[in-house]
Amino acid sequence: MLKPETIKEGIIERYSSLVSNSNKFAEVIDKPLKQTFRINSIKGDKEEILEQIRSYDSSVKKVLWYDNAFETNLTNLGSSIQHFSGQIYIQELTSMVPPLIAADLIKEKTILDCCAAPGSKTTQMADIMNNEGHIIANDARHGRIKSLRGNLDRLGITNTTVTLRDFKSFPNTKADVYFVDVPCSSEGTIRKKNTVARKWKDYDYNRFSKLQKNLLKKACEMAPKGSTIIYSTCTFAPEENENVISQILEEENVELKKININGLKLGHGITNWKENEYDKDVKKCARMWPHHNDTDAFFLARMEKC
Repeated sequence: MLKPETIKEGIIERYSSLVSNSNKFAEVIDKPLKQTFRINSIKGDKEEILEQIRSYDSSVKKVLWYDNAFETNLTNLGSSIQHFSGQIYIQELTSMVPPLIAADLIKEKTILDCCAAPGSKTTQMADIMNNEGHIIANDARHGRIKSLRGNLDRLGITNTTVTLRDFKSFPNTKADVYFVDVPCSSEGTIRKKNTVARKWKDYDYNRFSKLQKNLLKKACEMAPKGSTIIYSTCTFAPEENENVISQILEEENVELKKININGLKLGHGITNWKENEYDKDVKKCARMWPHHNDTDAFFLARMEKC
């Protein structure tokens, strides 16, 4: 078993060459994350709920790049009545980004969330959609379906169908947007999860990369022309990010689209890593680095089926 300090040192050493300020990168990933949450407008008026939260913590502040994301100094927000009643959802900021980059596409549409549990992005999409349209929320593991179903019920979401299936064998299903938030090595969550340090092994990269490509390929194969596919991970590893996208660009009829969110600093995808060269279009992918926005790490790609 590797110690958390050893894992952090390994991450710093492995990825410092990819960042413009390696000292800042090393400094930030050693700091804990602030607790963040969003308000679930399906369960009440946003301003009224926010006022109730501010009665616990007057320093609650809105995140610059998302008007429904908030930071708090509280560490026990999960014990609040607002959490239990589904008026708020405690969620990392990076996890809120995938629905945002498709927010212009999802209202009153059909969405397939391929690896949905525990439901952070699913419930956020339902809120953006005003509980209308249709979301198919799938997950492959029975144990995780319970948390997904529980979160949907707690937040009052009625536009979502839950399915339990390995997505690689999922029936071909037409949708307007496919969210492929894949299992990964989770390096990007190192600021909050010691489990990453306990479980991380170097060979995880290739193991996850193969699974990720198969999941994304399945979504691309079933997607109709003109639909959108969003791919995301919470890892730094190019093996699981640009490598996967580069292979999909070679094998599937999809086109990458640029990603931009006002007020949010995003890095671009990298075109080479160690001895590997990737498709030049992977620059259109987005990387969230911890030291850019004081978050954990995330990778995103938005594709259109041609």
